[in-house]
Amino acid sequence: MGEHKDDKSIEQILEEESLEVARKEAHKEAELKRLKEIEERKRIDEEERKKQKELKEEREKIAREKAALEEKARKIKEEEDRRKREEERRRREEEEVERQRKAKEEKERKERERVKQLEQKRQELRLKREKEEQDKIRHEKEQEALLKKLEEERLQKEKQAKEIKEQERQLQLQIEREKKENKQRDAKYEIEEKERTQEIFSTLQKKRRESKLEAEKNRDRIEQIWNVQLRKSKVADQDRSSWAQFARDTVRRSRISRDFEHFNVSDMMNHTRDRGPKPKNRMEAIDWYRDVELPKKAGFDLITNRPDTWMHGPMSRIEVESLLINKDEGTYLVRLSERIWGYTLSVKNKERTKHFLIDASLAGYQFFGTDQIIHRKLKDLVEYHTMTPISELGKEILKFPQGQTSSKPDYDVLL
Repeated sequence: MGEHKDDKSIEQILEEESLEVARKEAHKEAELKRLKEIEERKRIDEEERKKQKELKEEREKIAREKAALEEKARKIKEEEDRRKREEERRRREEEEVERQRKAKEEKERKERERVKQLEQKRQELRLKREKEEQDKIRHEKEQEALLKKLEEERLQKEKQAKEIKEQERQLQLQIEREKKENKQRDAKYEIEEKERTQEIFSTLQKKRRESKLEAEKNRDRIEQIWNVQLRKSKVADQDRSSWAQFARDTVRRSRISRDFEHFNVSDMMNHTRDRGPKPKNRMEAIDWYRDVELPKKAGFDLITNRPDTWMHGPMSRIEVESLLINKDEGTYLVRLSERIWGYTLSVKNKERTKHFLIDASLAGYQFFGTDQIIHRKLKDLVEYHTMTPISELGKEILKFPQGQTSSKPDYDVLL
């Protein structure tokens, strides 16, 4: 049978049946008592009627039967007392019977409750045993599954260990092969570098001799021209040092890329031909940019084909410092220089704004000074110093490019 919230238990049904039996028994006893009382009242009524009749007769014979009436009254009184005593005795017996019956019912009720409690305890014990048995079975299954999983993981780890060992062996073999190939390649690059260095050096020597011959032909020029040539000679000495450094850097890059065709020494020599040591004015610097740098897209973003964010036209030192005064450390811009054939890189540090001259008079871009790296593009120089400090002392790193501040860019004069 399906369980229902109103369904009664067996104990409840048994208890209700016992109560119903007790109720019927009590009702039966009460009915018997009531019948007895009715019969007793009838008997008493009948006696009263007889007594009235007798009294009536006695009144007629009062004189004659006075003595007998008094005796009979006495007897009647005694009989009444006896009857009352008998009724009291019966009442007490009935109360005793009722008390015994109630005691019996109470005893039976307690016995039923005890049986019910025992049955409930047996039920709870049975459920507890069943639950323990189920928990035991579930625990055994979990232990079995766990052991199975651990065994699978162990086999998987052994398999992974074997695979890792095999990969390490393969990697070691590959490293050994690469070391051997690198050794052979380095030896080849060293020979190629020596040959290329000698070739560049020979070309430089030839150009130097040509410059010397040209200078000898012009010795009869006036003293002013001689002084100009003297200054040019000093610049040339500095250029030769830069050329040698540039040649070494170029050969190094060529060795890495294995491309020896992208660099032409004559480009480096022709880069400064027909120009003075520095621009005479702002317009000459702008013309130089239009003629020499603009065709190379110097300072341009090759994707948008527009000047990079950090690229600016001619600006004075005061304008730049005023622009960067409240900027974060590492904010920078590149502006066209009016002092040299090149640019000025301005970067904000903790205390002030620093300015670095970028020499573009050679076939590359480098800061002024000894042992400077020559970059093929202006963008390469800027990107290089977003990772590498400009100077060891200042530790300047380019972080935030400073763009234009007005709707009309200051680099429009260059375009």
